[in-house]
Amino acid sequence: MPQPSWKSLIRWSTAVAVVLSVPAVAFAQTVVGTRHDLSVTLPAGITKYGQVCVYCHTPHRALATIPLWNHDTSTTAYTMYTAANSATMNMVVGARPGPVSVACLSCHDGTIGLDVISNTPNQTYTPVVNSIRIGAIGLVGSDGRNDHPIAVTYNNVAGAGGDAAFNAIVDGRVGVLPLYGASRNQMECGTCHNVHTNAIPPFLRQTNTNSALCITCHIK
Repeated sequence: MPQPSWKSLIRWSTAVAVVLSVPAVAFAQTVVGTRHDLSVTLPAGITKYGQVCVYCHTPHRALATIPLWNHDTSTTAYTMYTAANSATMNMVVGARPGPVSVACLSCHDGTIGLDVISNTPNQTYTPVVNSIRIGAIGLVGSDGRNDHPIAVTYNNVAGAGGDAAFNAIVDGRVGVLPLYGASRNQMECGTCHNVHTNAIPPFLRQTNTNSALCITCHIK
């Protein structure tokens, strides 16, 4: 049996070192078993597709506007939180949520059934046209004026469209919170929420103990 070369041994050792260096928390971050695991948490009467990811994602025939997105998206007109709702709002808010937020709102605005998807598994199911919608827990609706603003162009430079009472962006993030869009400066639902893990309820990217999440962006 041929012996492995020293080069292959180095590659193998490096791969093992990389795996062992990944923090354990990375392996614990999973949607399985959370409220977003619709394969087990859907109410009676909703299609059980037998898969976890399919309610949101598909590798083929995805909706063109959101990469690998499988759930139908709403065409409803959203009422955005703007400067008209707050005397201290200086940053610019888009006319409509960005793609990351639209993905979240495809369930959370309450206009589309939870199991209404574009590409059913192996085409073994008849596509659902309408079904049970999200309940009171998690319902955001289409009026964003009573929620934290989204589609915000984050700018901590004082002046028109900016506010110095915010921390700076570093490599598309404010602290651990990611920003989105081509310029990586758009605050969307995914800035504060990580839909794939509920390690910090409710699906937060970091704890809000002592308002830690809030003051990641806001200087208070």
